[in-house]
Amino acid sequence: MGDGESTMDGARLALSVPEGWTGWIELMRTPSGTYAGIAELSFSGIPRCALVITQQLSWDAAVERATLRADHFVRQWGPSRRS
Repeated sequence: MGDGESTMDGARLALSVPEGWTGWIELMRTPSGTYAGIAELSFSGIPRCALVITQQLSWDAAVERATLRADHFVRQWGPSRRS
């Protein structure tokens, strides 16, 4: 299933995010065989965002979707953003 902490219903994996940020994704396999879950992003230890990962056909696709959405959030709302 991948590297990370296994839970009763799925697995929690660390997301690769820029320095200062931390993130994880928790995925579960649905009864239909797809994967869905939630990701959380924190900056300097303060939670900043929860992302819902809709059903994806494979584990890899779900991780890829979470990583893409996390990268987008960090680009849009990171401290380097200038108004």
